Amino acid sequence: MRKAVVLTAMMSAGALNCGTAQAASLEVSPVLAVLAPGQTAATIEVKNRGGTATAIQARVYAWRQAGDEDPLTPSNDIIVSPPIFTVPVGMAQTVRLLLRARTPGGGERSYRVLLDEVPRADASNNRIEFALRVSLPILIRGPSTKAPVLHWGAARGPGGQIVLTASNSGDVYDRVTALDLTLPSGAHPKIMSRGRNTYVLPGSQRDWDVQASTAETGPLHLTVTTATGKSEQMLSP
Repeated sequence: MRKAVVLTAMMSAGALNCGTAQAASLEVSPVLAVLAPGQTAATIEVKNRGGTATAIQARVYAWRQAGDEDPLTPSNDIIVSPPIFTVPVGMAQTVRLLLRARTPGGGERSYRVLLDEVPRADASNNRIEFALRVSLPILIRGPSTKAPVLHWGAARGPGGQIVLTASNSGDVYDRVTALDLTLPSGAHPKIMSRGRNTYVLPGSQRDWDVQASTAETGPLHLTVTTATGKSEQMLSP
């Protein structure tokens, strides 16, 4: 089972006075929940590896992709139980996810569960409080489960740089885990994702910027590794 060990992720607003630092450390598993057709429930486990008890609020958001952004919209499609809880030091809390209803037909639906640390009140106002946020994908498979199909293309951006684009024409997600690009010169440039994650949801696309000289031209050899396998192809920007 995959686990995510998550440390402090975000400083809370108003943390301007330096005194002592308050932090939390959680271990969350699994890092991805996929509900098969007919499955209506799943669980995640949150363990506290820090030195103080941590209060957590759990909320569900519908997740979609628009360009290189991942907009989230509050959703009641999934019930979270408990929605607010405290995890003592060295202990664990099981969080249950219950699907309210399924949409007939269609492919995969995508959500994210946000686990937010609830900062402790501190009237003395001489601490730096840190707010932790964990974002877990929740994917619900529909009756149509056509495998993900990523179509890759290469184009020149406004500044002449090479931009790689992956479009998913399948019914379920895929996730890019590694990209290796060989230029005509034989160089292997660094590739940076424009999005905050490398998931490609059904009907969506993701872009990557190639850190290479804009003067180099010619065919490109791309090796792609995703959650569903490995492929190679030639591209012409």
